[in-house]
Amino acid sequence: MQHSMGARPLKMFLSAGEVSGDFQAAQLARTLQRIHPGVELVGYGGDHMRSAGVEIRCDTAGWGYVGIQESLRFLPEMRRARAKLAELLKTERPDLVVLVDGEAFNERLVAVLQRERIPFVHYFVPQVWFWGRWRARRIARQASLVIPAFPKELEIFRECGARAEWFGHPLLDLVEKSEEPCNEGGEDRRPVALMPGSRVQEIESHAPTLIASAKQLRKKNPGMKFLLPVAAQHLRAPLLRMIEAADMTHAIELRPGWSERVVSKCRLALVASGTATLETALAGVPMVAFYKVRKLTFWAAKLLVKSRFVAMPNILLDESVVPELLQENFTVDSIVSEASALLDDPARAAEMRRNLARIPAVLGGHGAIERAAWALVHLTAEHEAVPVGVPCQLKSA
Repeated sequence: MQHSMGARPLKMFLSAGEVSGDFQAAQLARTLQRIHPGVELVGYGGDHMRSAGVEIRCDTAGWGYVGIQESLRFLPEMRRARAKLAELLKTERPDLVVLVDGEAFNERLVAVLQRERIPFVHYFVPQVWFWGRWRARRIARQASLVIPAFPKELEIFRECGARAEWFGHPLLDLVEKSEEPCNEGGEDRRPVALMPGSRVQEIESHAPTLIASAKQLRKKNPGMKFLLPVAAQHLRAPLLRMIEAADMTHAIELRPGWSERVVSKCRLALVASGTATLETALAGVPMVAFYKVRKLTFWAAKLLVKSRFVAMPNILLDESVVPELLQENFTVDSIVSEASALLDDPARAAEMRRNLARIPAVLGGHGAIERAAWALVHLTAEHEAVPVGVPCQLKSA
């Protein structure tokens, strides 16, 4: 697609408020550059977006959190960043702003965008069918377009009056399916993935228990190796300190990059609940899911959450396929017990893989990122009246 002769280049601003949003925005950015050469991409994000060619004006990837108490450490930085961004948007006036995940940061930009009459899109929007439909009503009144990740959310947003389109889940284009375990000498020697999360609070809350669990598993299975994906550079140092303190540097290897590139190499994953559980499911790898937050956050979540499950595979299939170890149940003993049950029983692991194989069918087909990117280009074309070279036009809700 090309602009008409003499038209200025298309300019988009991408805003991601944590590591997961940074990663998703980076994939979208690469696709936008491919289908629309010359597009100018600037934004708030982190290393993933930077490596994808986005001009980063403020590094926000380390600001992710869950809960009220957990948010306090980031509030001063967030306020300064939002004030700076408000001035930037007034001055540079991008054709479109794409708010990617990171609701805690992005939702406070909406008033500025509406005041300045800058069109904006919610992409990879936080799950309203999990946290409650009241969030959908608020988002529906605001955005020019909502692009949810899950099909159940499309109907919810449209019922609330949003212009919404669902193109499939982006992870289908990114996750490689793991091969069936290959036994060498009667024992599967592939490593176990340790996935404590991509937020600072998750590293602090989960990693010590996870590393201690790995140490116990290694006592039962001498020679067992572990891979721990490091989603962002700022997480590497604290993780390395914890591994060294546990005397596990010989057994746990830190791997740079997003978790989907690591988990497909493993026979089992111990994974913090969130997008990583879906990545693990799409890779076809058996897992044990866990999560732990402060008590106040947990009780607040119980009032808001509209699902009987927490792990995404269980939510999507509406049944308990993956073990969930939450709050006081997240202990070394419970992790070791659930992990051993899967490691020691090939039939049980195979059954979980069969159940996980049902998930792609409910997430749409491949090509979701490209379809979303074309939708953004069409949205700007509606305002700019420029031609676009894609077969399918963006539909109204």
